[in-house]
Amino acid sequence: MEDELKACDLATLATLEFERVLSENTLTGSCYLLGKLHGEPAIVHVQRTAIDPSAAPGIVKEGLDSLNVFLDNRPYFSAHALLKRGPDALPDLALKLIWPCTDVHIKKYTAQQRRLLIETPATYDTVVEPYISSFPPERTEWVHAILEGRKEAERVLFSSPGEQGFMLLPDLKWDETTTAALYLTALVRDGSIRSLRDLTRRHIPLLKSIKREAYDVCAKKWGVQAGELRLFIHYQPSYYHFHVHVVHVAHEIMAGMAVGQAHMLDEVMSWLELSPEEGPSLPARMTFTYALGTEHGLYDGLLAVQEEATGE
Repeated sequence: MEDELKACDLATLATLEFERVLSENTLTGSCYLLGKLHGEPAIVHVQRTAIDPSAAPGIVKEGLDSLNVFLDNRPYFSAHALLKRGPDALPDLALKLIWPCTDVHIKKYTAQQRRLLIETPATYDTVVEPYISSFPPERTEWVHAILEGRKEAERVLFSSPGEQGFMLLPDLKWDETTTAALYLTALVRDGSIRSLRDLTRRHIPLLKSIKREAYDVCAKKWGVQAGELRLFIHYQPSYYHFHVHVVHVAHEIMAGMAVGQAHMLDEVMSWLELSPEEGPSLPARMTFTYALGTEHGLYDGLLAVQEEATGE
């Protein structure tokens, strides 16, 4: 009965008790909905699927079922079109589901104002580290389920064992069809690394291995070469189990790739190479400036320290 309840299927989605729209993006044709599924809080991300450029000519020539032209002013025309249905028909929507979701998830996907905040090593010790430590282990149980092979085993692209090991698999933000939108995540096995502040010189071989294997997998599986990939680390990350993002350079720039939050893997490795053999590493001693939404759990604490320091 528990497995049936947790299944993501049409019967489950039909129980959606819609509450409100958290946010929308007219550029990507997507929105985040908040509601309940089987009485549990849930976030549903609804987005139009990307068109494979190689399939687009065939769709235009013979894959349309109907055409409704709403702008006719030669040389400019605009129309709404419906695709023909068939065994090879493209999916119309890409759905992502977070269920049950937490208050942190809801705040993350709610439209909100953002502000640049400054985090010094001292602020990390007094505000950020206690915030990270306050999360119960259950918050990253889904990560351990992947690393232990209990979930998503069929999606793993590369896996290595031990403290210097990691897994590479497609990120949930990728539809796994459009190469230009390629998005992978490397999850490390060492749970003591929560963010880039925890990295030291001893982690350089791990980071080099992630870079090497990511390049190798992307070249062999999709023909995507090293120069077509961004490898970066978020700070602040969305969850505190260390991971590296591997994204096609042609991918539409998202907030998570903005200056301040995304730090290139090569640059982080350079920081570590310049760090002392003993004592805190450069990432542990650096001051970071990044944007946070007003709903983020760190926002109020960091803002209070910043305003006290500047006398705002």
